[in-house]
This record gives sequence, structure tokens and C-alpha cells, in this order.
Amino acid sequence: MKSQQGFTIIELMVAMSLFVIVVGITSGTFVRSLRTQRQLVALMAANDNASQTLEQMTREIRTGMAFAVSGSRLSFTNATDERVVYDLTGNRIERNGKALTASNVFVKYLRFSVRGAEVGDGISTRVTVFLGVSAKGKMESFVTRLQTTVASRVLDG
Repeated sequence: MKSQQGFTIIELMVAMSLFVIVVGITSGTFVRSLRTQRQLVALMAANDNASQTLEQMTREIRTGMAFAVSGSRLSFTNATDERVVYDLTGNRIERNGKALTASNVFVKYLRFSVRGAEVGDGISTRVTVFLGVSAKGKMESFVTRLQTTVASRVLDG
């Protein structure tokens, strides 16, 4: 008899099943890594926006005077004698009623601490800003906590 070459139907079914299982696992891992990468990009964008907002606030606070804190609201007079109010409204930071943070940023908390704001107390005015942010969507459980202390350049009279 001639020897028959080829695969039996059972061998083909086993090979195809193994191939489908491997492709399924690989594609699932690929899809999951793409989703994670998208979420991390959103979190990085939110953190960048929060850092820029904090930098803008500190630049203006540095040249400010007559600070007053009430909850998550800081009011003061800036270098151009304009009254400035930074406030947490909803989940965004506002300056005089206009949003500073982007729509993709979810601000968890904003707190201010002022030390040495009284005129003639002999202490340089220092404002500490506490900020917690995350990206909107599925990454809201990951909170980036930022804190900075700014010394006002305006000296007490």
C-alpha cells in the first residue's frame, strides 16, 4: 500500500483550536493595553493641565497682596490692582468666574492656606495651594496630589 501523506481531520481541528485560543488571548491583551494606554494619556494630559494652572496661579499670587481665604476660595489683589478670586466651582478651578482647568480635568479638591497675611505681623506672606486632580472618565479614582507654597514678593508695610 501507498503511504498516505497529510493530516487527519482530528489533527486539523486540534491545530485550529490551539491557533484560535492563542489569537484570542493575544488580541485580548492587545485591546486591553490600548485601552490602558488611552487612559494613561488622558491622565497625563490632565496632570499637565493641572500643573500649568498651578503655575499660572503661583505667578499671580507671588505678586499679590491682601490675601483672604474662605474654604476653597482665595481672593487677593494682584500687581495691577485687580481683585482676583481663585475658586473651585463644580470640578474645575476658576479665576474670576472663568475656567482655568480644561474640560478633561476633574478637580477633586482645592485648598489654600495663608500665613502672615496681616499687615505688620513681621512674617512674609506665604500661600500654600493644595490641589488634587484626575482625568475624567475611568481614571477618576487615580488622584494626583499637588502642593506648592508661594511667598509674596510684596512686603508688609
